[in-house]
Amino acid sequence: MDKKTVQSRLQAAGHYSGRIDGDFGRLSYGALFSYTGGAASDLTRHLGEAAAALFPRYDMVTGLRLAHALARWAVETGGFKRMEENLKYSAARLRQVWPSRFPTLASAQPFAGNPKALANHVYGGRFGNDNANDGWRHRGRGPTQLTFEDNYREAKALTGVDVLADPDLVAQPATGLLVACAYWGARKISAAADRDDAATVCKLVQGASEGLAEQRAYLARLKKVLL
Repeated sequence: MDKKTVQSRLQAAGHYSGRIDGDFGRLSYGALFSYTGGAASDLTRHLGEAAAALFPRYDMVTGLRLAHALARWAVETGGFKRMEENLKYSAARLRQVWPSRFPTLASAQPFAGNPKALANHVYGGRFGNDNANDGWRHRGRGPTQLTFEDNYREAKALTGVDVLADPDLVAQPATGLLVACAYWGARKISAAADRDDAATVCKLVQGASEGLAEQRAYLARLKKVLL
């Protein structure tokens, strides 16, 4: 990755105001996050600060690895606009997202506009969410939208940060990005990124293929500046 070229492209796109010096630090990474989602914010700036320390540590420094990671994480965070899952759905939307759980509008109605009840209903009773309110406690947070107690327990083991005791830490930019990078490294997702295999990246992060078309759109956008 030619870092000066990337900085020049980000500057031309209106997302980087620093020097074109090849020193890829917090300003450059922050610009990359804001370019991906289309707008700068406190969140993209804080993610940029965290990335300057974390991306080199996890060897996420090539154009393809950055493009695939940010593309997938952008899907999960609505273009880096939120770090916590939006669970406020209409009944009709609930049927689209969870058709097997909500086969009728009547079955979905009690959970429409009720995030806590919805999280406990769709996430409770599996993957470590065995206690009352565990679905809500371990709802999606961070760049990977980390969900379920088993995954929060793994995140604690990988990072040393006690996100089991305080799951809200994952919604903070620094901890959330740390968890996302550790998750990426533990699952060796860089190998799929190196092959330019978006479908496998999607499956390893998300567990299925939801949002793959959107991920590929972000990926194409990122390749314009990174490759």
